[in-house]
Amino acid sequence: MATAKAPNSGTHSTRDKLHKAYNLAGEAAHDTAEQVKARAHDTAENVKVRTRASVEQGKQRAQDVAERAENSIKAHPLVSVGCAFAAGWLIAKILK
Repeated sequence: MATAKAPNSGTHSTRDKLHKAYNLAGEAAHDTAEQVKARAHDTAENVKVRTRASVEQGKQRAQDVAERAENSIKAHPLVSVGCAFAAGWLIAKILK
Protein backbone atom coordinates (compact mmCIF):
# COMPACT_ATOMS: atom_id res chain seq x y z
CA MET A 1 0.00 0.00 0.00
CA ALA A 2 1.32 3.44 -0.85
CA THR A 3 1.64 5.98 1.86
CA ALA A 4 0.92 9.60 1.24
CA LYS A 5 3.30 12.29 2.42
CA ALA A 6 2.27 14.21 5.43
CA PRO A 7 1.20 17.72 4.48
CA ASN A 8 3.83 19.36 6.75
CA SER A 9 6.83 17.28 5.60
CA GLY A 10 7.69 19.75 2.79
CA THR A 11 7.30 22.69 5.16
CA HIS A 12 9.68 21.11 7.66
CA SER A 13 12.37 20.77 4.99
CA THR A 14 11.82 24.37 3.93
CA ARG A 15 12.12 25.51 7.54
CA ASP A 16 15.40 23.66 7.88
CA LYS A 17 16.73 25.28 4.71
CA LEU A 18 15.61 28.72 5.88
CA HIS A 19 17.18 28.13 9.30
CA LYS A 20 20.48 27.09 7.68
CA ALA A 21 20.39 30.08 5.34
CA TYR A 22 19.69 32.36 8.31
CA ASN A 23 22.64 30.92 10.22
CA LEU A 24 24.95 31.22 7.21
CA ALA A 25 23.88 34.84 6.69
CA GLY A 26 24.53 35.56 10.36
CA GLU A 27 27.99 34.02 10.17
CA ALA A 28 28.80 35.96 7.00
CA ALA A 29 27.63 39.21 8.61
CA HIS A 30 29.74 38.48 11.70
CA ASP A 31 32.82 37.75 9.57
CA THR A 32 32.28 40.92 7.56
CA ALA A 33 31.86 42.98 10.73
CA GLU A 34 35.11 41.55 12.12
CA GLN A 35 36.94 42.39 8.89
CA VAL A 36 35.58 45.94 8.91
CA LYS A 37 36.56 46.33 12.56
CA ALA A 38 40.09 45.08 11.89
CA ARG A 39 40.52 47.39 8.89
CA ALA A 40 39.22 50.37 10.88
CA HIS A 41 41.66 49.58 13.68
CA ASP A 42 44.56 49.33 11.21
CA THR A 43 43.54 52.61 9.57
CA ALA A 44 43.29 54.36 12.93
CA GLU A 45 46.76 53.14 13.92
CA ASN A 46 48.16 54.32 10.57
CA VAL A 47 46.61 57.76 11.07
CA LYS A 48 48.05 57.97 14.60
CA VAL A 49 51.54 57.14 13.37
CA ARG A 50 51.36 59.64 10.51
CA THR A 51 49.95 62.35 12.80
CA ARG A 52 52.71 61.85 15.35
CA ALA A 53 55.32 62.06 12.61
CA SER A 54 53.75 65.27 11.27
CA VAL A 55 53.63 66.83 14.74
CA GLU A 56 57.27 65.97 15.37
CA GLN A 57 58.24 67.39 11.99
CA GLY A 58 56.28 70.58 12.74
CA LYS A 59 57.97 70.95 16.12
CA GLN A 60 61.37 70.53 14.51
CA ARG A 61 60.58 73.17 11.88
CA ALA A 62 59.37 75.61 14.55
CA GLN A 63 62.56 75.08 16.53
CA ASP A 64 64.66 75.65 13.40
CA VAL A 65 62.85 78.90 12.58
CA ALA A 66 63.18 80.13 16.17
CA GLU A 67 66.87 79.31 16.17
CA ARG A 68 67.44 81.12 12.86
CA ALA A 69 65.53 84.17 14.14
CA GLU A 70 67.58 84.16 17.34
CA ASN A 71 70.84 83.92 15.39
CA SER A 72 69.75 86.75 13.09
CA ILE A 73 68.85 88.97 16.06
CA LYS A 74 72.20 88.25 17.71
CA ALA A 75 74.04 89.02 14.48
CA HIS A 76 72.19 92.31 13.82
CA PRO A 77 70.82 93.69 17.13
CA LEU A 78 70.32 97.30 15.98
CA VAL A 79 68.43 96.27 12.85
CA SER A 80 66.25 93.96 14.97
CA VAL A 81 65.37 96.75 17.42
CA GLY A 82 64.66 99.12 14.52
CA CYS A 83 62.36 96.61 12.83
CA ALA A 84 60.52 95.97 16.09
CA PHE A 85 60.06 99.72 16.62
CA ALA A 86 58.82 100.22 13.04
CA ALA A 87 56.38 97.32 13.33
CA GLY A 88 55.01 98.68 16.63
CA TRP A 89 54.64 102.17 15.20
CA LEU A 90 52.85 100.83 12.11
CA ILE A 91 50.44 98.74 14.19
CA ALA A 92 49.71 101.75 16.42
CA LYS A 93 48.91 103.90 13.36
CA ILE A 94 46.63 101.22 11.87
CA LEU A 95 44.71 100.76 15.14
CA LYS A 96 44.13 104.53 15.63
